[in-house]
Amino acid sequence: MSKVTIMVVDDEIDFNYMLSYWLKAKNYNVVSKSNGAEALEAVRKNPPDMVFLDISMPLMDGVETLRKIREINEKLPVIMITAYGTQDRLDTCQKLGVSGFFAKEENFDSLLNIIDTVLKLHKGLKDK
Repeated sequence: MSKVTIMVVDDEIDFNYMLSYWLKAKNYNVVSKSNGAEALEAVRKNPPDMVFLDISMPLMDGVETLRKIREINEKLPVIMITAYGTQDRLDTCQKLGVSGFFAKEENFDSLLNIIDTVLKLHKGLKDK
């Protein structure tokens, strides 16, 4: 049985490191990326089982990255991470089929519920 692989995409190095470390401690494989272009390359070459994607990043923000991920893979579970998201951006993410939202100020333990829900909803992931 292989472990679930989660990609963390966030330009804030400290947050990216903390979330990646926490996920590894919960026994997930973690791939860390710092921008949308790196994330898209990884999704094309070696897709993860799910993605945690920061909504606010320079160059290519999370919404645009999500749009491009959907062109590559319509079903890949993506959870948007936000410190400050406008309702417009959140609505756009929902229309693009996002699997959930996580606010940066929340405790990481609340992510367990999000991950568990995604694993149950996406066939095959919970059996890994």
